[in-house]
Amino acid sequence: MQSNPKAIVTVIADSNFVIPVYVLILSLKYFEPAQRIHILGISLSDEEKTLFTQFDNVFVIDSSIPRSNRPGAMRIIADILKGEALLTAKDCDEPWIALLDGDCIATGNIGQYLSPEIPALYARSRSAQEDDRIFRYYHNSGEAKRGIPERFIKRWQEDVGQNKKPARATTVLSGNLILHRSYLDFARVWQNFMEKVLNYTDPSKTNAAYYMPAEFALSAWLMFADNPPPVREVQLNSNPEAYLAHLGPAPKYWRLWTRKNLPYFDKVMHLLDWAKKQGYAIPLLPYALKKRNKAAIVTVAFAYGVFNVLRWRIKRLHKKFAGNSPERQARRYGQQ
Repeated sequence: MQSNPKAIVTVIADSNFVIPVYVLILSLKYFEPAQRIHILGISLSDEEKTLFTQFDNVFVIDSSIPRSNRPGAMRIIADILKGEALLTAKDCDEPWIALLDGDCIATGNIGQYLSPEIPALYARSRSAQEDDRIFRYYHNSGEAKRGIPERFIKRWQEDVGQNKKPARATTVLSGNLILHRSYLDFARVWQNFMEKVLNYTDPSKTNAAYYMPAEFALSAWLMFADNPPPVREVQLNSNPEAYLAHLGPAPKYWRLWTRKNLPYFDKVMHLLDWAKKQGYAIPLLPYALKKRNKAAIVTVAFAYGVFNVLRWRIKRLHKKFAGNSPERQARRYGQQ
């Protein structure tokens, strides 16, 4: 067991994410009790903070931006705060800082993957096929339906304002990334850029080129900045015996389990049982996180899978007979 972790784990949480972040902490502490964890809390109550700080070496830092009830604002706020979460480690000694999504769990001791050998920014790069899929409704009429839309590239280049040609061909995910301390100033640069191009006070004013806010801001900077940090592929999922399992983004597993996530149900139950045996306070658990409800939870998961298959087939028939114009898709995905 790793006794002197070389990485700090940072996570962002608001009141809606207390339960999954609590489970993530359990999964990290179960395998590495000495792991230092920073929670950047968005308007958390004292009781919610205590659920986290009851664990040794877990600290809650209040975010600079409070919670907002404006529609669409919290998604942008949480993304803008990713740089701030990384910067909570600026005065610590550990050479590596990891920013993990709150809806993940560690299935083993992932310490060696949180502290790679070569200083860099470690993130997952999308394949060309993945970019084709996420941008399929955003291309202009007459433009090839492949890769990043030309208008996105143009907007990103103008907003960064440094290099003329992109340094990379695909986008980069902004969650579950690892940054070496020697590049920590990049966290401040990334946050400043997000504050420039994203608008959480009026989300409707944020350009469609940032409909995945932190991710596309990160991709834009890595493509067009003069001197971005070197990017290497994150290895958090390289070991089938000890990896970071992402149980999101939707549906939220603590509300509804899917067939894909069901293999992790017993792991989560084991962590909650362990917390109880250790004497840790446990948050009020919803129906989906109670072991006694497993039979019903499994049944609902399979029913949900069947429902999604039927819904997909109906949508395909609707597209076939009702048409699937770019304008129709633009309205659906908020592109208008």
